[in-house]
Amino acid sequence: MRRLSTLPRFSAVLAVLALAVLPGAAAADEPPPHAYHRLDRVGAALAKDPLFVDPDVAQALGAPDRARLRAALTAAAKRLGTPAYVVVIPNPSQSESQGRDDAFLFMLHERSRRDGLYVMADGHGNLESEAFNVPRRGRSPWDELDEEDAPGAARPADSERPFDGLADRIVRRLDGYAAAPSASPTMPRLYSSPDPFGQETTLTPAEPEIKAPLLTGLLLAGPAAAAVLYWLGLGVLALRRGRTSRSPEPRQARVYARARTRPSMRWLRRHAAKELEALRRLLAAAGGERGRDYAVSAYDAAQILYDDAKDDESKAIDLVGAIVLARQGQIALVRDVASPPAPCLVNPLHGNSVVRKRVRKLEKEHGGALPRQCPLCVTCRDLDGRHALDERRLLRIPGPDGHRPHTLVAGVWRETAWGAHGKTFLPRVMRYLGVD
Repeated sequence: MRRLSTLPRFSAVLAVLALAVLPGAAAADEPPPHAYHRLDRVGAALAKDPLFVDPDVAQALGAPDRARLRAALTAAAKRLGTPAYVVVIPNPSQSESQGRDDAFLFMLHERSRRDGLYVMADGHGNLESEAFNVPRRGRSPWDELDEEDAPGAARPADSERPFDGLADRIVRRLDGYAAAPSASPTMPRLYSSPDPFGQETTLTPAEPEIKAPLLTGLLLAGPAAAAVLYWLGLGVLALRRGRTSRSPEPRQARVYARARTRPSMRWLRRHAAKELEALRRLLAAAGGERGRDYAVSAYDAAQILYDDAKDDESKAIDLVGAIVLARQGQIALVRDVASPPAPCLVNPLHGNSVVRKRVRKLEKEHGGALPRQCPLCVTCRDLDGRHALDERRLLRIPGPDGHRPHTLVAGVWRETAWGAHGKTFLPRVMRYLGVD
């Protein structure tokens, strides 16, 4: 049987304080000298030319497309008031960023030390972009679109021909940022970092448990030091509890009106990591709220689901479950409730539900284990007997045979209807995971 990790208040305090008092305990091994040569090579090239095309994907852009992109980069930089860069490069899972395009851009920015708009196309024609201290509001408006042929779409329309129309998509992505409303420059945030180069296969103990060497060090430091840390910890928790109680509703608790309906495994893994990190941070600052027990269990279950799913398409729906549980844990803490609401049953990625209604088309075509009264989010609550379900709203899960409606995927998520059947959702998921 697998056993859930625990997050006692005192342990969380000691973990935070120990990182400050004992910095050597958190130090990672230095990467080998060659680890980031590729990043340095790209950064040096961008200092001379805002467009970098790796020789391995030279066929992605012909001479006319490259000239057009350079002109678009110049125009975008002028409109933004900051530099703009485009990088076209393969990004395999064995790379320094472990195949994560967002991590590659963050690492490139850190090593080059140049702010601006960075747009990347990988070897599959997927687009990623990050704006570092760019005076525009939010991220590109195209990042959350589902349509494959949308302006600036993140993915190519034809996966068999990933570079068709690549220049057009990059230009539209640049234009999307340039046309966004002006705002104070901000820095984006990378919610989870790749493992240190060369340590990708090393197992990482589950966070945020306290590790044995740390506890040993604290014991050796003597009772007096432990007492000092304890009382300091109480003060830190009191301050952070007050700050948390005034924090706004987390973005995960709001409706995701434009959540993806046909997410990829890569998208699901990236967003599951973000939601887990957000919940971990809330737990580290939380006190004895009513929602803490639910949040701790939700965190552990979501972490197990995330770790087990990896890139296995047959477990894609478990990644959706990890996202849902991590968001519910955040809601439980911020709202101080022992049982957060079920997510939208049309698309659990929409966020929490606000109403329950009967959706006859959903019941007829995707019924079985589904409840008669479906939890619906703000954007789906008008779906009732007079409004047919728009099939394009329904979440479809990726799999070896393509995407299919989540309501037709057998398993614990369909059986529990994502929590719509009552308060047994989390215990049922824990039994599915073999956790006591």
